[in-house]
Amino acid sequence: MRINDRITLEIESVAFGGSGVGRANGFVVFAPFTAPGDLVEVEIVERKKQFARGRLRNILRPSPSRTSPLCRYYEQCGGCSYQHIAYPHQLIIKQQQVAETFFRIGKIAELNMRDIIGSPSPYSYRGKAQLHAEKWTDGFQLGLMDISGGKLVDIERCEIMDETINNQLSKIRKKEWAVFNNDTVTLWSQYPDHFSGTIVRRVKGLEFLIPKNGFFQANLYLTDALVDAVCNLVHAKKRGTILDACCGSGLFSIFLASAASRTVGVEISEASVKYARLNAERLKAQNTEFIAGNVDEVLQNMAARKEVFDFALVDPPRTGLDPTALSALTGLHPEEIVYISCNPSTQARDIRYLKDHGYRLHSLLPLDMFPQTEHIETIAHLQCT
Repeated sequence: MRINDRITLEIESVAFGGSGVGRANGFVVFAPFTAPGDLVEVEIVERKKQFARGRLRNILRPSPSRTSPLCRYYEQCGGCSYQHIAYPHQLIIKQQQVAETFFRIGKIAELNMRDIIGSPSPYSYRGKAQLHAEKWTDGFQLGLMDISGGKLVDIERCEIMDETINNQLSKIRKKEWAVFNNDTVTLWSQYPDHFSGTIVRRVKGLEFLIPKNGFFQANLYLTDALVDAVCNLVHAKKRGTILDACCGSGLFSIFLASAASRTVGVEISEASVKYARLNAERLKAQNTEFIAGNVDEVLQNMAARKEVFDFALVDPPRTGLDPTALSALTGLHPEEIVYISCNPSTQARDIRYLKDHGYRLHSLLPLDMFPQTEHIETIAHLQCT
């Protein structure tokens, strides 16, 4: 098998990242934008020792799970990778990928994995858009990076964004408020042109304030279910102290406060900590406190002071937790840990560490916070052995 060869491939599964997987003479070939059950013709574009990558050329026999993408930029824009697969089958694929990732990286063969929770809306669900802008002498381009990550795809609308974000895009196109340089443009749903300052998001009937450049869960329709799933684990019994690491603007801390005598949130963003304190005051979560600082260092200092937490919640970025933070976390001796992640690979790696240091994985719950994309949110519940 050589570069530019064209081969016929039956797609057996979809790998984490979105590429279909088939075998040609026993050799593994990855082909983006294919679905399990497809019979396709692919052109080999990359050859490695143990696998090859192909470009889809023809669909010889479509999979029963194949559907028509809504987006006109699909297969150009790198934002989505599953729009060609019917949504119920996307959920099956993602659940399988989580299991395979925990087996391959975490070396965990037996998982108490609950059925994946799908998004009530598989399109128009995102409440925040971070777009790339390029200013030209005669205009500008605004959109997302292409599938190679090296070129900007100029878009007029995005099908997974809330329609109020697309309305803002339309106004930018009309140059009503195109005032940016080569930069990242952040748009939030429900917010008008030129707004600045504070974002308001409602979760389970409560209003949370967030800084404009802060983090908040992207799915407008599944955040309540995410909070419910975490609360069900924490509220099972009364806690003395709860740690909420990477707490953002205090979303989980405030919902968990009633389960403990003391809840401590840690967050690197000073702006988010300011809003977390404001949210706690507004929502009367008086037993909460928030610390602004590097999570690794704060947890290290806590462990050095011999602080102990009954329960720890961690919701790190995609890169997962630093080994220093993991070591400090186990040094705080929580009886239970809930680890929320949008990257099963780094989550499985970190849970392998926690398993090796006295914790067992009690349950795993995937939630599809990111339909049409390769991403998946997972809640892991660990208990001290």
